[in-house]
This record gives sequence, C-alpha cells and structure tokens, in this order.
Amino acid sequence: MKKLTYIAAILTLATGCQKEIDMDYHEVAPVVCIEGRVTNEQMYVLVTRSRPMEDSVHARGIQGASVTISTPDRSEQLVFDARDGYYRSPTGWKGETGHTYTLQVTLDGQHYEAVSTMPPAAPIVSTQFVWQPVLKNHLLTFTMWATDPEPDVRNFYWYRMERHSVNADARRKQGNDPYRWNVFDDRGSRDGRIYRDIHCMMDVSEDEPDEDNLKSVLFEGDTITFQLMTIDRPTFDYYQSLSTGQRMGANPISNIKGGCQGYFVAGNITRSDTLYYKKINRE
Repeated sequence: MKKLTYIAAILTLATGCQKEIDMDYHEVAPVVCIEGRVTNEQMYVLVTRSRPMEDSVHARGIQGASVTISTPDRSEQLVFDARDGYYRSPTGWKGETGHTYTLQVTLDGQHYEAVSTMPPAAPIVSTQFVWQPVLKNHLLTFTMWATDPEPDVRNFYWYRMERHSVNADARRKQGNDPYRWNVFDDRGSRDGRIYRDIHCMMDVSEDEPDEDNLKSVLFEGDTITFQLMTIDRPTFDYYQSLSTGQRMGANPISNIKGGCQGYFVAGNITRSDTLYYKKINRE
C-alpha cells in the first residue's frame, strides 16, 4: 500500500498540464467570514467578507464587530487590533485542555455563534526528511512521529509546515502560504503513537527547479518548522471540506451558526524543532 502511495505521488508531483479556461462567475452578495481560534498559545478572531474570484487583494479584518469568547466561568470581549485586523484578548487569555469555549460575534445586527472544546495535546516526538525510492526516481518525504494523547479515542489533527527558503524566487512564489497543510485522524495508529508521512518533492524537481515548481522544491539550507494541533470533529470536517473545495470550487462546511462562512476551533498546539534541509547523494 505504501509503495502504491509513492507511485501515485509521482503522477501528482512530476506530471501536469496547463490549459486556459474562461470561467463565467456569477456575482453574489458578500458573505461574512469568521476565523476564530482558541489555543494554548493565544486566542484571536478574524472577521472579513467574501470577495469576487477575480479580486486578488488580501481581505482586511472588519472593525466594529462585537466579539466575545466565554466559558462557563469566564467571559471576555476581544479588542480589534488595527495593525493586522484581528480581534485579540486584551489580557492575553489562553485556552486550556478540556475547557469548552463559546464564540459570539455580532455584526450589523446579525449574530453568529459557535462552540468548541479543547482536546489534549499530542507531543511531537521526532521529525526527519527521508528519500523514498519510487521506480527510477526518488520522493522526498517529511516524517513525523507524535504521542497519541488518547489511544482509545478517535482524535483529529491539523498540521502546518512553514518553510523559509534561501532562494529569493522561491520565497516570492510561496508568499504567505504554508509549505504544506492538511488534516487527518488517528485511525490505524498503534502503540500510542501517531505517524504522518508528508510528500515534499520529487528529485527531478530539485535537480531541475523552474518557475512551476518553486513553491514545492526545497533548496539546501531551507528550514522547515512544523506544528501539530489537536482539533475537534467539526473543525476536522471544515478543513477537510476546505481542502476538497479548493480543488472542486465548493465552500467548506462551517461550524458557526448564523449563516456565515468560516470556523471556530479550540485546539492544542505542539511544535517541532526547526529542521534544515541538506541535499544528499541519493544513489
């Protein structure tokens, strides 16, 4: 099964075609979008409105909303930060494992609400780069091992890989996008360990980098940081549908009531040490 996965990766990473397609998008009224996070590191909420498909300008946070996060024992109104457009805790309030948080947002007379409970963290044990032979080529994978916080319970995870490249063109191509991200669950995990094998690039991309593969190719000296967040099932469904929607043109499944797009999550984050990519002889 693992070998079939690597062969499929070749078809995805090493082949492709380009064709210009004219799309006739129907204009619709802007929809409120809310992204809210309560983590063991911080809490913040971003409130924006959807934009036309052809609008490439990054959405700015909307000022003037009433944003509150609460537990049965505490409630706090978040304050708008004009520097980045986020609503943040004025006291530096952080989330705690097992606590249930309620988000309430009121904007232009419309009320939006969501609830999320923070699961326990999954400490990262190790990360490394591994070259896997696939037919006549090699596939670079990033492997991650972590401790399953509840081996007898189905848990859900979101990961994000950040890259800082020594190549200026690669940094420009990447922009603010993560190098890799996705969600998964711990079905199939054994002995209280979580394993993830993340495809990075084919060796032909490294040997012959060009404008088309700069977002994925790693150069010697590039650094990778990795964060793993335990999430609840509604947030997992949101991110999974977001990943599918990016390919199919569909909106993700929101876990916020009130008729908006977006998500609210209480998640526990763990981070790995910085990993440096070093080019090696793959023969």
